[in-house]
Amino acid sequence: MPVAHPIHLTDRVKLDLMRLIEGDALKPGDKLPAADELCRQFGVSRTVVREAIASLKAEGRLRSLRGSGVYVETPPAATGGLAMFMAAPEEIGDILDFMEFRISVEVEAAGLAAERRTEVNLLRMAQALAQFRLHFSDKTLATDADRAFHRAIADATSNKRFRLFVDEVGERLIPRRALGATFADQKSTTEFLEVIDAEHRRIFDAISDRKPDEARIAMRRHLEDGRRRYRDWRLRQDVGLVG
Repeated sequence: MPVAHPIHLTDRVKLDLMRLIEGDALKPGDKLPAADELCRQFGVSRTVVREAIASLKAEGRLRSLRGSGVYVETPPAATGGLAMFMAAPEEIGDILDFMEFRISVEVEAAGLAAERRTEVNLLRMAQALAQFRLHFSDKTLATDADRAFHRAIADATSNKRFRLFVDEVGERLIPRRALGATFADQKSTTEFLEVIDAEHRRIFDAISDRKPDEARIAMRRHLEDGRRRYRDWRLRQDVGLVG
């Protein structure tokens, strides 16, 4: 029987926002409550509210007006197709497809970051790497620090579309915690995170040294290895070898 995974926090707030729109009978052009009010109402941080709104904007359900606020948009016509980003990381096939898609975006982002990065960009990447190592022994699996590292690389491209991609995907960019990844013991968890940390540092070194080709290679290897890790982890879970 398939395992039921808890709904992701950002996805829950998306649902709450849609219920708010429906419950208050908000029409296209009506303004949403301010972000602080939404945080109080839903009991979440501004980051979660921002990511939920960004995801609904990507789906064409909301729009922002600079200096004015967020407004309800005309719902997109049903096409019968797939959403650009998965609603929640429940199926390993969706995870693997998304990792493949990330390769097409983030490999080039790493190359551009190596060409365009500033010292401030490098500082933010280094801070994310330091935070990553601080979470080797807790239950978060360093997902937030992992996403912060990839976000800093997107920033370093000086192309806002790469940053928009990371922000709209939100915490689903690093789905291992939400997917329920587990390990036999703390030693296994630490070894798993140490491998990822080493891959991150190879990407960082190439960007720092302004070597775009090496940065692209390092990012591709990192994401391809991540895709393999998710596949292997699920295979082990299916035969009862993890957890």
